[in-house]
Amino acid sequence: MKRKLLTVTFVAALLAQGVAYAGCSKPEDPEIPSGDSASGADMLKAKKAVETYVADIQKYMLCGIASMEQDRAEKKAKDVANQFNEQLKIYKAKS
Repeated sequence: MKRKLLTVTFVAALLAQGVAYAGCSKPEDPEIPSGDSASGADMLKAKKAVETYVADIQKYMLCGIASMEQDRAEKKAKDVANQFNEQLKIYKAKS
């Protein structure tokens, strides 16, 4: 459910209208811990990092970058969110 919520939130935000930002740069990918060995604190920290990353990608996409770069950024953000969700699933399964 949270996986769908994160994806839906991401897609909805991408569709929202916004103001172009000057001087934007592509954000760095967040570090996602292994669900097998991560603590609850590690997973919470990663969740917040992924949420920040997705928000930063959304801002980056409003910078007037080329359509192809927007597509890559959107795909990368979805991939990062999916990677986190997979590790979260592994983390929850070990509990």
